[in-house]
This record gives sequence, C-alpha cells and structure tokens, in this order.
Amino acid sequence: MLVSSCSSDSSSESDTPVTPSSILVKKIIELDKDGKEMSTTDFVYNGNKIVSEVIAKKDLSVVGNIGFLYNYKTEYTYTGNLITSIKVKNIIANQDKLVLKTDFLYDSNEDLISSTREQYFDTFKGILRVVYAKINTNTVNCKMYSSDSRDNIETLVWEGKFSFDVNKNLIKSESLDASFLFGSFEYDTKSNPKKGVLGLNKIMFQEIPPLYNVSALQYHLHKFNNVLKSNISGSFPKFNQYTYNTNGYPSEMKEYYIYNGNNIHDVTFQYFYE
Repeated sequence: MLVSSCSSDSSSESDTPVTPSSILVKKIIELDKDGKEMSTTDFVYNGNKIVSEVIAKKDLSVVGNIGFLYNYKTEYTYTGNLITSIKVKNIIANQDKLVLKTDFLYDSNEDLISSTREQYFDTFKGILRVVYAKINTNTVNCKMYSSDSRDNIETLVWEGKFSFDVNKNLIKSESLDASFLFGSFEYDTKSNPKKGVLGLNKIMFQEIPPLYNVSALQYHLHKFNNVLKSNISGSFPKFNQYTYNTNGYPSEMKEYYIYNGNNIHDVTFQYFYE
C-alpha cells in the first residue's frame, strides 16, 4: 500500500484538525550581525498540521526599511497525518506564481519512499526525483535523479546514505558514488521549534525559498533537536548558540561560521510561539 498526494486535495482529510500536543513556532525573525531585521517567517496551522508559512525578505537598502527583496508562501497538503505535497509560490506584488512543487510518497509503514520536486521556469520545468530505501532503524539509502521537461531524459546524479540518531535527527549524509555531497551534524538535547509539526519529521530534504537550486536539494534538519554544529561540503563549517525559554524551546539562535580559524557571527534568529 502506498500513500501519495495524487488522489488527495488539501480540502479533504487535511481539514480535520489534530489537537496540538506540543508548542508550535508562530514567527521567526532573522537579524543580521548588526541587529537589523532581515526577514520574517509567519506560520499558520490547523491543529498541529502546518497549513502554510510566509517568508518576507527585507531590502535594507530602502529608506525606512519597507522594501522587500522577495516574498514567498509555502503551502502544505496532508493525506491523513502525512505531508504529501508542498507548493512554493512567489507572492510579491500579488503575483501568486507557483515556482516549486514537491510530492511525497510513503509506504504502508508511513516511511518515505520517494519525493519528486518540480521547479518551474518560463518555458520548461526541472525535475529532481529522490528514491529512498530504509536499510535499518537509523539508516536510509537514497538515489537522486535529475530530468528536464525539454527532453525528459532522467539521469542519476547522486547516490548516498543517511544516518540518524535515536531521535531521528540527521547526523550524517555521505555519498556512495564518490560525488561531492557530504554532511555531518551535532545536536543539543532541547526541543526544535518545529518539533510539534505533524509529519514534518518524515521529510529528508526541504526547500527554503529562494535558496533552491535546479540541480540540488537542501537537508531538512528541523525535526526533534537543534543543530549545534554542521559541516557540509562546499560550505564553511558552522556552529550555533541558543537561548532557551522556560519550556525548553529556543527563543534565540546565533549562527557563526568558521573562517581561517575564526568564529564569525553571521545571523541571529528569534523564535516566537503560540
């Protein structure tokens, strides 16, 4: 038995709310190293199912800080308690233009077995399809395929292995085909701001507008705990410092990257909850 988004619409099963069992993040504010507000992300829920999130990136060069570089809305569709589709729309200047869509397929044990992302351009779409195979409780193999609607030729671009800890946090991603992709992560023991969002812990990759790439995917790290250190191929190593509220959730996170042996403060995130 498979669970997919093909026969489901967000107006059916997803209309039945699930009573929140934990705290849900309502807003995230991103500040630059000087404390200036760079972006805000606002979340909407139906119970503890996420309905949408809207990220607005501010243009700090505009007098009065009222201009926007971009404004994206991400919409989630559920089948039962599983996220089966994510759509990303460009909503700046009321365009409401669909730029990205990812569909997810699960098996009868509610394990993710594939995801297909379509990125839309003016005259064609780029497609990334990932097939997952659960090896054991804490290990998943995956194969990533790329294709283009102009020729519909699918090519294997990456084969890798994911390793998880007991809380299902991703701790290592490694290539099995000698390609460049590698990642390692360390976590705290506190609650991630998105820990209570139903179904989000099943997803391996998640796009954060507008940082998506036609030939690559980003790791989804917002599951159970919070990332303390990360080392991803092609990027500077990073570490995060958290301030927690009385419920054990982050109220603030300062992100640093390591360059020539120096810890450089990059951005700060502030978290607000329902």
